[in-house]
Amino acid sequence: MARGKSVRLLASIPQKYTPDFMDRLDKRTVLGKAVLDRYQTVVGDLGGEDALTAIKRSLVRRFTWYEVMIEGMECRAAAGEGVDIGAWTQLTNSWLGIARMLGLERRSRPVKRLREIMSSSVVTPESSVRPT
Repeated sequence: MARGKSVRLLASIPQKYTPDFMDRLDKRTVLGKAVLDRYQTVVGDLGGEDALTAIKRSLVRRFTWYEVMIEGMECRAAAGEGVDIGAWTQLTNSWLGIARMLGLERRSRPVKRLREIMSSSVVTPESSVRPT
């Protein structure tokens, strides 16, 4: 059994849970910086926040957390501490599965054409300023 003694998993979301937990991370801590920087990097590689569906944003959050947990386990192993290799393997396989779902190639951000920019800034007689 990978977890050691029996662990009862939560079947529901805790009452204090809020879905914006990554936004509330303390950006002054090493963990907070690492998680948020990685999240932004992956989002950028996928074409930016506007290019992602809610599901993909959720996958990026999970991908980021898994990566940080994997690296934490690897740091502990490098320091000579004991690491559950089964848990490391499961995390790594899950991380890789999410990576494949998100895609391994960088995508460009959607760019507005000059014509679109110009048409959105057309001045109408009602919006123009008249000198007094």
